Amino acid sequence: MRVEARPRARFFLAMGVLFLAVALAGFTGTYFVPLARRSFSAPAVVHVHGALLFGWLLLFIAQAWRVRQRRMVQHRRWGWFGAGLCVAIMASGVGVGLFATRRDLAAGGGDFALGQFVNILVEMLLFGALVGAAVAMRRDGESHKRLLLLATISALAPAWLRFRHFLPGVPHPFVTFSIVADTLLLVAIARDWLMLRRVHPVYLWAGGAMVAVHAIELLAITSAPWTGMARWLLGVSG
Repeated sequence: MRVEARPRARFFLAMGVLFLAVALAGFTGTYFVPLARRSFSAPAVVHVHGALLFGWLLLFIAQAWRVRQRRMVQHRRWGWFGAGLCVAIMASGVGVGLFATRRDLAAGGGDFALGQFVNILVEMLLFGALVGAAVAMRRDGESHKRLLLLATISALAPAWLRFRHFLPGVPHPFVTFSIVADTLLLVAIARDWLMLRRVHPVYLWAGGAMVAVHAIELLAITSAPWTGMARWLLGVSG
């Protein structure tokens, strides 16, 4: 049992490092470099949200490392910190959404900006639901860690979208990079199949639900229900 568990822990540790690399690469040009040049201007909630998300990625790596080292008492203690971090990420994410939507509407973003606000709210609820499910299933280690992996994959979508600045020739970047973001689920599924000769049910029901939500967001972003909901929430007239 002990020999079998180590390779499994290694995969989640490696995925955590990959997540961090994607986030650093994605936000370097649009956040870190402008920040260093003192040309980045945004309210405090943007900086707080960014710090919380990078804190989540570092915690994911640290927790995977603790499992690998069999430091399960520490892992459980820090897990409750992660639950609180999730709540803070959701709250600050809504604040960032409000700021970005008002900014984009002022710049003429129109229905896309309104629909994007609803997408942000849905994404925060999805992240919270996946983390909440992971907390509820914390005694089932195999389900628990896969749910947290899915939550992190979902949270990385904004970083992936910023890769359009590196690859300006990519057609329909909003759709393309949203699809690329979810392909990490295929990596996790492939790893399960290669190592275990089966796919864990979490990847099927929770992962399938995640992809379905993302597909609905892409299709509905400028639809009447999405823009109408955004106008109602923001108090913006049609």
